[in-house]
Amino acid sequence: MTDTLLTSLAAVAIVMCIVAVGYLFAKKGYIKREHKGLMTKLIINAGMPALVMSNILGSLDLSSMENPLLLIGIPVLSMAATLLIGLVLAALIKPAPVRRGGFIVMCAFSNSIFVGLPMNTGLFGDAAVPYVMIFYMVNTTFFWTVGNYLINKSGEAGRGETAKTGLGMSLKKLLSPPLIALMIAIPLLILEFELSKNAGFMARFAAWGGHSAFTLIQRSFVKMCGYVGNIVTPLALLYIGSALYEYGFRSLKPDRDMFAAIAVRFIAAPAIMLLLCRALGMGGTGSGVFVIEAAMPVMTQAVVLAASCDADESFVAAGMCLTTLGCFVLVPLLMLVMRAAGLIG
Repeated sequence: MTDTLLTSLAAVAIVMCIVAVGYLFAKKGYIKREHKGLMTKLIINAGMPALVMSNILGSLDLSSMENPLLLIGIPVLSMAATLLIGLVLAALIKPAPVRRGGFIVMCAFSNSIFVGLPMNTGLFGDAAVPYVMIFYMVNTTFFWTVGNYLINKSGEAGRGETAKTGLGMSLKKLLSPPLIALMIAIPLLILEFELSKNAGFMARFAAWGGHSAFTLIQRSFVKMCGYVGNIVTPLALLYIGSALYEYGFRSLKPDRDMFAAIAVRFIAAPAIMLLLCRALGMGGTGSGVFVIEAAMPVMTQAVVLAASCDADESFVAAGMCLTTLGCFVLVPLLMLVMRAAGLIG
């Protein structure tokens, strides 16, 4: 239990320290309002596509998984459920139109890499990494399709625009650079997995000398993407710190909308994942990782996306900070619940 507490505290402390640096830089005038547009463009148009490529092509290995369809299906079902809960709650409590998309995204999607990866490796060791990457792939796909669309709609409301439902406008909302990167990376991953099972092809490919050349190109490309993708989380957290300075600590005071989103993120999301793991017969490290991932804080990229769309970034930034701090208490409790439920030893 002590190790769990220390792991939770360390992951939360790293996030909040970088946010604090962003706050101080904004206070001193190093980060100004006119810089924020460049920061969002760097994150969304360069950093996120590179991060997607690096994580999926460099860290995800389908051949090492016993049942990839089940492992992908459980996070898909879980996120579909929390997304539906977010939509229902939004219809019931009626948050302001400018924050509606951010509210639903806060309910449905979690910070699976920057907080989730160190948290899970600290709790379960290196065996957690493949499961984290599966969750990340599903989480990122949902976020940059459904989440991107919802936050864009809220941004239209913030700008006073009427709804545009044409096919061209809908595709424009969906086809973001990170989603295009996903549309390239996932087929490449599946193609590599299928070709690796063809022993005859692999033998001919190796004899021709193509295998070593391909491996070198792939590793170099993944390494390059890793360098560029590494800007995403620290830059997003610096941005969030500057946004908190701009809006003041009063933005951290939770209201009805915030309490509802936090309840879904910390109670409904892990509970749904735990029930799905038990119902589908998944236990051990995989189930533990998925439950912890489902309960992770609000995505940092959601704040940046809300800002780029003129949605309510202060609401999403406050939710990200509050849920990050809440992880310190939540994760040890989840570990106790999972042990009691027999999902982990």
